[in-house]
Amino acid sequence: MNERERLSGWRRRLLTSVLSALVTGALVVFLPRAVGSTWREVGNILARVSVGSLILLAVVWLAGLWAHSFVLAASLPGLSKRRALTLSLTGSAVANVLPLGGAVGTALNFTMVRRWGFTRNAFGSYITVTTLLNVVSKLGVIAIALGLVPILHSAAAFGPSSLLFLPVPVAVLLGVWILADERAAKIVGRQLDKVFRRSRLEERLPRFRRTTLHLMRTGWRPMTGGMVAYLALQLALLWLCFQVLHVPLGLAVLFTALAVERLLTLVAITPGSAGVVEIGTTAALVALGGDPAGVAAGLLLFRGFTFLMEIPVGGVMLAIWTSLQRRAQAVAA
Repeated sequence: MNERERLSGWRRRLLTSVLSALVTGALVVFLPRAVGSTWREVGNILARVSVGSLILLAVVWLAGLWAHSFVLAASLPGLSKRRALTLSLTGSAVANVLPLGGAVGTALNFTMVRRWGFTRNAFGSYITVTTLLNVVSKLGVIAIALGLVPILHSAAAFGPSSLLFLPVPVAVLLGVWILADERAAKIVGRQLDKVFRRSRLEERLPRFRRTTLHLMRTGWRPMTGGMVAYLALQLALLWLCFQVLHVPLGLAVLFTALAVERLLTLVAITPGSAGVVEIGTTAALVALGGDPAGVAAGLLLFRGFTFLMEIPVGGVMLAIWTSLQRRAQAVAA
């Protein structure tokens, strides 16, 4: 390893440490203040969780991941549900621990998919379809939650700050326009070629458009069913997290909490949006009338599964996959 590579590795480790410290500081300092509670009160509520409740929550969490594997498998024809689940968890594990980990997780998934015999173009279409479906599903949850605001008699959870997320639906509309019209794909690709020289997007975008449309036409049933089931199980997991803590919240409030959580996961300024999601969603629930200590405890329990659990489980799956690859290479040699 040369001096430049060592310096680059040192900078990455330093950035990771700084971000981790910022996230920890945000949770320790700002979360209690944001909800008007203390960590002692939150800890007393979390102590109510029994082992049986944790097992039930884990089963619902795994069921949601399994439902999402149908979406991934349909986006890459020939991919098994087991391998789809492996891609999901290993990619999430990397994304949840590294700055800009989403890009690293995608690179890891690309390596895995290539080892399984899929082409570059197939993986490109897979990323396009899954990204579009994930963003559209999050926006769909947010749209429904906004419709529930009159029922809640409060718009506190969605104030002027929501305008910060305007680029997200704009990007989705741009993607829909490209999918709907091949001329749009060429126009957008031509403009991007002026910014990113030698990208050849004027030629590649129409091709990706055709492949993506073919995937969506042939796989829309498992994609739609899997995504709806995944979101329903996420809502069920959130509801159960509050139920096992004996913190009563109405379904409309819980749906709004899920929408805010989905919205804030798009703000990838920290690994897995840690800190941002916890503080923002808890503050929104308190604004909607929730008990400060109770909503903080319930949300932390929920994020314990949807964020923290993905790290060790995905790490173990990555270690197993790496070991199997080394054995296969040794046999081939």
